[in-house]
Amino acid sequence: VAAVSVTIITGVYVNHVRNLQVITITAADLTGKLPVTWFNMPYLKSVLKKGSTFVLRGRVTRKQGRLQMEHPEIFTHGAYEEILHSLQPIYALTAGLSNKTIVKLLHQVLEEKKLRPEYLADEYKERYHLADGNFALSAIHFPKNMQELLAARRRLVFDEFLLFILAVQMLKEKTEEAPNAFPMRPVWTTEQIIENLPYDLTKAQMNVWHEIERDLSGRALMSRLVQGDVGSGKTILAFLAMIMTAENGYQAVLMAPTEVLARQHFQAMKKLLQEQEISSCHPILLTGSDTAKEKREKYARIASKEASIVIGTHALIQEKVQYNQLGLVITDEQHRFGVEQRDALAKKGNRPVHTIIMTATPIPRTTGNIIFGAMDISIMTDKPAGRSPIVNYAINDSEHKQAYDLLYRELCEGHQAYIICPMVTGDDDGKKSVEETAKKIRSIYNGIEVGEVHGKMDPKKKNEVMEAFAGGGIKILVSTTVVEVGVNVPNATVILIEGANNFGMLQLHQLRGRVGRGKDQSYCVFINTSDEPCEKLNIL
Repeated sequence: VAAVSVTIITGVYVNHVRNLQVITITAADLTGKLPVTWFNMPYLKSVLKKGSTFVLRGRVTRKQGRLQMEHPEIFTHGAYEEILHSLQPIYALTAGLSNKTIVKLLHQVLEEKKLRPEYLADEYKERYHLADGNFALSAIHFPKNMQELLAARRRLVFDEFLLFILAVQMLKEKTEEAPNAFPMRPVWTTEQIIENLPYDLTKAQMNVWHEIERDLSGRALMSRLVQGDVGSGKTILAFLAMIMTAENGYQAVLMAPTEVLARQHFQAMKKLLQEQEISSCHPILLTGSDTAKEKREKYARIASKEASIVIGTHALIQEKVQYNQLGLVITDEQHRFGVEQRDALAKKGNRPVHTIIMTATPIPRTTGNIIFGAMDISIMTDKPAGRSPIVNYAINDSEHKQAYDLLYRELCEGHQAYIICPMVTGDDDGKKSVEETAKKIRSIYNGIEVGEVHGKMDPKKKNEVMEAFAGGGIKILVSTTVVEVGVNVPNATVILIEGANNFGMLQLHQLRGRVGRGKDQSYCVFINTSDEPCEKLNIL
């Protein structure tokens, strides 16, 4: 988008293309000529006179090797000077609405001096250096200078946090009052499972399990957030809680963000029950790819409570799914679900149910207490025995050879690898794409099975590729961030993140968590594709 000061050197040409009236002129300055086009603006014929000068501001594109400007705003030099050194709002637009229209409408609304009553007493505004509420509403849109903008933002941010925390406090009080409609007793089955596991639970796992067990058998309804880094062993705690629920005669549900992860959870639960010779629990897997016949059969098993443990994806909240004494709801990787989706699952029971939310996203306890104030929080800090810390490397784009050598070494040892790219197609501005990278990798590692996954793929095809990678058929998976959560491949020991400088800290943390899930040493390589140093890559 550019602004140019020009003289119109031709008359106005009007063409009709289908339903569009296209107006074209040629403008010029000392550096050359520029064709300019507008659509469906017939009044411009009387405005744009040959020899007149204007400032045109719009998007410049290149067509057939020539630059041209499409549908620019038109300013007189005086009008442009007026706004040149002022802050102008830019709004997110939808079809049929221009930024100019929204600005005009907001000016009309903001002419009303008292948009809302001031609820903060003067002493609080003075103590926290806060602007008046109505001033903030007006200045956030049309500030006279940067100081006004910052003052308006500070007040609105304060309002947002204050009202949010008050709402959370009310929700917490309401939750604490909710009685336990599904009282449970501790069962020997869970103790036997813990004793017979081929590994010992960590101290953190045992602490969190005792908190969950106490909640389930307590007087108040459980609402707990379990935060633990990838590989800290949250899943076994979820399984123990579900088994305890089923042994007490209620149903338990676990919702995962992807079909691949839901299937992995289901297989792991089945294996655990078989190894421990537990026949009292009957798990079932419900996903969107089930056929209509399979869904009907599964709905019937869930409604009759024959299936006491239900694992699945968003399919669990479909209207046709009717639970029978649903007592516990667990959502895995909670940030992938909206509040409405989690609530919809929790409300599937006839009465308020026990809830556990599991996440690997690091949440400082203070922040957690604010954001999840209505929940009890369990934070797991240690990892199961035998897990080595992931070795991190931050390298530049020119050092790809070392990264590929590491990847090849791990492949030779029978392991698998991820390569993450910011884009799906067309390398651009240092942002590598899945398609171009996969093509390059196939040429480098000839004969090694390479898979591609991205959000634009057909969901069924995407699941097939993920399943093949999880099963070991695909050795290198080139992907966008769709694998950020939702797949567990212990044999994957390397992840190369192309253009790591383009991702946020939490995203990088989640992506790194795709490796380090087995007993073998794992590696994460952050590749900075920009010319500038990227400090966050060294922090990680």
